[in-house]
Amino acid sequence: MAATPSATVEFGPQNMWLDEELLQVLAAGNKVRFEELLRGEDSGGGNDSRQQTNDQVAINFHSAEPAPEPTRRGGTCCLHGVTSNGSTALHIVASHGHAELAALVCERAPWLAATRNRCLDTPLHCAARTGHRDVAACLLRTMPPTAVQARNKTGDTALHDAVRHDRVGIVDILMTTVPWLASITTDDGVSPLYMAAAAQSKRMVQVLLHPMQNGGPSPASAAGPEGRTALHVAATGMKVQLFLNGYTSLGLASISDNEGSYPVHAAAKFEETRILDELVEKCPNYYEMVDDKGRNLLHVAVEDERETVVRHICKNDNFTTLLNAEDSNGNTPFHLAVKYSYPQIFGLLLGTTTVDMCITNKDGHTAKDLALRALAPDQMHYFLINRTMPDNRAKTVFVGGYMGHPLLIA
Repeated sequence: MAATPSATVEFGPQNMWLDEELLQVLAAGNKVRFEELLRGEDSGGGNDSRQQTNDQVAINFHSAEPAPEPTRRGGTCCLHGVTSNGSTALHIVASHGHAELAALVCERAPWLAATRNRCLDTPLHCAARTGHRDVAACLLRTMPPTAVQARNKTGDTALHDAVRHDRVGIVDILMTTVPWLASITTDDGVSPLYMAAAAQSKRMVQVLLHPMQNGGPSPASAAGPEGRTALHVAATGMKVQLFLNGYTSLGLASISDNEGSYPVHAAAKFEETRILDELVEKCPNYYEMVDDKGRNLLHVAVEDERETVVRHICKNDNFTTLLNAEDSNGNTPFHLAVKYSYPQIFGLLLGTTTVDMCITNKDGHTAKDLALRALAPDQMHYFLINRTMPDNRAKTVFVGGYMGHPLLIA
């Protein structure tokens, strides 16, 4: 007996195992012998005492709509058994990719397409995981929608399994046949699109985001854990234009995670300057995108010592607005460069001529104050910066100290 939050599970009143020979035939894909076994039952007249309905075999979920019970045919009772893991004959042939046998089982016992084993996998999960496209197509013609969207013990739909195991062919047929499946997330809120982006799979993302047959946008959810989206992970090194085209809402770039971080923060943290430029181009209000600590993308780049990003921003006049912006504590990026003693970043920021060294934070400290307060006894600290003033005069700024005696020469 097992249970999940969304459904109750129960086994049939009789333990009916798959016949050993039948199990071998199913695994091997021996169609001729399989048909012989079915014909043998046909000639036996189909013993009523062995006949069972689909709620008496494998696992039945009361919360899922069962497949409609077909008119009884002879030669089906041998298909009612299960393995020790609760897998039916259809699970077996789906896992091994035997499309012809899958078609025969679906014809004889179509209700098996909706059954689940002890892992809560449907036969479609098995076909998706192993990449058997023809079997998946057969199952999709047989299964009711409620069974198609079933989630297993790990919270995955068949589409999640296909993405996780890089089965592009399965993803393609699922997106063509049941595209709404891409809108379903796991129990942790992870969508198939997020999985594909996290795996850096360009092909998978393209299939998931392909427009509908009617020309409409893909219904794929971009949701991920802790409020992140697929664009957050794509911004760490993938082709983000896949997410910023005409078929995807540009609002995706304006969604923050549970800590208030936007995709631009992710790009800055991972030093992806090309991606950062693409995101900024799509988001004219990028300078307003601050996290829960009030940090813009430059604050994050400075705090994480991402020199490449800081240099890129300092050389681009379009980013001027970021240079003197204050976080929730009133610190500018320049404050942070001094606070964390990053001389290279300190120099880059000071060299812009735009940085205002007189801004005070919430504690009333300027960047110079922080530099002086940070000097430790018995250590030599210094910054030597050549700065060009607005009138093109050169000015040298030296901040340093020795044995606890701070010194500032400008």
